[in-house]
Amino acid sequence: MSSNMDKTHGAPASSQGYEGSDANVRGVLMFLVYLALGMVASCLFCWWLFRYFSVVERTPAPASPFAETRQLPVGPQLQVNPRQDLLKFRAEQQNSLDSYAWEDRDAGTVRVPIDRAMELLLKKGLPVASEKSSGESDRSAEAVKPAEGSARQ
Repeated sequence: MSSNMDKTHGAPASSQGYEGSDANVRGVLMFLVYLALGMVASCLFCWWLFRYFSVVERTPAPASPFAETRQLPVGPQLQVNPRQDLLKFRAEQQNSLDSYAWEDRDAGTVRVPIDRAMELLLKKGLPVASEKSSGESDRSAEAVKPAEGSARQ
């Protein structure tokens, strides 16, 4: 390699020392000027807009007949004591299983304790549909009716 070669790699002596056609300096500067003017214009517009809305807010709104009436929304229905509520619910359910009461007095329907209801069911057996209403044979009606001896075991 020769020592007399410079870093321009054979560029003519009248060159600027950089590529002049890559960037349009005037275009870039004009873009920056327009950008700055746009930013100033948008800031002025926002300032004017905020000032306009602050003046509009100061003017009183027309009075409404409901202006003095305020309806509060219903608060959430919170369960304050969930454990006590559950225990109370279970006690009511157990009470309905263990006590006598009228379900429908006009129809003659009563509530019987569960233990007594099971005893009555064992004594009387399950109800059987009549042959006329069901249209089934004697064999199917006998299959539903419990045997006399098996109910007392």
